[in-house]
Amino acid sequence: MGITALPEALYHYTSIETLALILGNRSLRFTRLDGVNDPEEATVSDLPGASTLVFASCWTAQDRESIAMWRMYTPEMQGVRIRLPNNPFLGRHAPTVWEKGGAGQRVDAEIVINRENDGLGITTYYVTGPNKIYYTDDQSYRSGPCLADEGGRWSVQLHDLGMVKNTYWAFEEEWRYKILATFSEAILHEPNPLAHPALDLMRYPVIEDALYVPLAEGSFTEMEVVLGPCITPGQELIVRALLEAYAPGATLRRSEINVRLRK
Repeated sequence: MGITALPEALYHYTSIETLALILGNRSLRFTRLDGVNDPEEATVSDLPGASTLVFASCWTAQDRESIAMWRMYTPEMQGVRIRLPNNPFLGRHAPTVWEKGGAGQRVDAEIVINRENDGLGITTYYVTGPNKIYYTDDQSYRSGPCLADEGGRWSVQLHDLGMVKNTYWAFEEEWRYKILATFSEAILHEPNPLAHPALDLMRYPVIEDALYVPLAEGSFTEMEVVLGPCITPGQELIVRALLEAYAPGATLRRSEINVRLRK
């Protein structure tokens, strides 16, 4: 994918309410991908419900503001854009970049994902990413099988689940943090992913629809908040009050985009 280094900082467009939750709860929400706006997210041809296995926090590396992103992810362009370092989580561990591609980082907190009917849940201290989304028009690549035949030995490969999207979304230039609700790779006794209890999402569905990963206090000092192009004076006062109460070291500035407000 031509990635030689991780961006030092990433950007997230959101509402003032979500900013308040991030500041007040000192955490980032990871949304399960069956609940996001792209219905093709993390779909797999031989594993129904695969999108319920992936939790993600979605960002962009674009340092220049995007009107499209303001319109899509903030109400009436009256939200905010948050900037955070690429390792904002509790512990501030530097991301590890693997030789074969991709990155991940440890978090000094326990992340628990449960399954119904006493299914195989997991406990992890690790977040994958930030990693860059790959965009393609090839449907077989976006939603192909996870089952692999390795010379007569069957395995499931979920490393890239939730990391491939249609080129319609390429304008976002998205980078993503991800948590997988099961193993990323496993050997099977038969060529059927559903035969493994950890992948039987009908009998053992994932319980959580979101995860909350704690942020390090130092991340709030490095935070930058940009006010949306159409933000009102009252909304600006709310944002300033939030930062004064929860992140006094953060930087606040106005959008560089000029938009004529409708009367």
